[in-house]
Amino acid sequence: MLTPTESQTSELVQAGRSALDAIRGSLIDLYSAVGADLERPQEVARRFGLNRNLTWKLARVITAQSPFAALNHLPGKPGIELALSKFESAGATPESIASVRKSVADFMEVVTQHAGDRDQFELTLESMGLFEREYRVETARELAFRGNSMIWGVQCRTRVTLSIMAPETASSIIQVQIGGLVGFRRLRPSASWRLYRMNVDNDRGSPIGKPQPLMPVNEGEIPFVLRSMCSASVPKIEIVDSEVGRDYMLAGGPVGNLGAFDCYFGYKAVGLPRLRDENNEYSASATSISVPAELLIHDLLIHRDIAPVDVPEVVVYGFPHGGLEGPGAQTARNEIPCNVTINEVDGGVTSLATPRLPRYHKQVNSILDLMAWNPADFRVYRVQMAYPIMSSRVVVRFPLKTM
Repeated sequence: MLTPTESQTSELVQAGRSALDAIRGSLIDLYSAVGADLERPQEVARRFGLNRNLTWKLARVITAQSPFAALNHLPGKPGIELALSKFESAGATPESIASVRKSVADFMEVVTQHAGDRDQFELTLESMGLFEREYRVETARELAFRGNSMIWGVQCRTRVTLSIMAPETASSIIQVQIGGLVGFRRLRPSASWRLYRMNVDNDRGSPIGKPQPLMPVNEGEIPFVLRSMCSASVPKIEIVDSEVGRDYMLAGGPVGNLGAFDCYFGYKAVGLPRLRDENNEYSASATSISVPAELLIHDLLIHRDIAPVDVPEVVVYGFPHGGLEGPGAQTARNEIPCNVTINEVDGGVTSLATPRLPRYHKQVNSILDLMAWNPADFRVYRVQMAYPIMSSRVVVRFPLKTM
């Protein structure tokens, strides 16, 4: 049985979907009535004396894969009325014209009843993961990025995670985890920040292994900072240990491009469970979004001997009330729907090359060489997310085998 809140949400979604479907249906009937070719919007514009951008929008509304996708291109009332007047002059039946007007009016009534205005209606659908704006440069997540950058005084161009999983024994996995902040910069000199937190936990949030350095640490160097991947301009980093993990802290300093740097951290964890038990249902890699970032790139390499049959899933958990970022706080009520997808990368490690990270695919190969792993033995998956949500944890996971 639906709760009152769930019932109201369901009514908004169903009413909006039905109203948009009605608009699409009435436009299809209208185009048919005047013999307009919806697949040739430029020809429709020329024939009926309409702006090409308007006929393109109408065509996108009609051919959209879903009602809410059509919402991105639905013209406002002035645009609809202009099109109707031209179609009416060209001989459209009064019934087809009236049907479009009624469907648009019905949609606006749904919008007014449930959200007040169209912008709020779209924002509500966007929050539920049912709609994603295509036509606005400044999306809600981009606005959040800009706002958080101003408030906290830090930002980065790209948040990077690389996770490589391979069999260790018949019952255990070894995992290499790399985290990077590329183009990190302060926006005010007093801003200090936690660059990275290191911990390895089971599904319940309890520690299951001690991270080990990927390579020997020279005297005076900070363990787990991958200097070969960092830029030369990395400033002094302080280590702060606590009950929940090890934090790598950046002090205040120069602002803007003159103080910008790239910083990577990494470790390997051995003895991780390969088989499911009461505390471990998934094998997972997670990125904590604790800094405003323009882009998240999260890559997962899984050895074919332990790779799942299906593509791993991506789940985003938010932390609206603050607190810990560990798996113990990853509950269904904190899940954020945001249409983030994961794709298997054809071509393997070489195909991970991206202009955002010019040397990255070569660095991945170097790590595989360090571990004496063959790149051809791995299946490669990538998650990309523009303006990842702060504060959240992006989890890429697949179910462990039972035997």
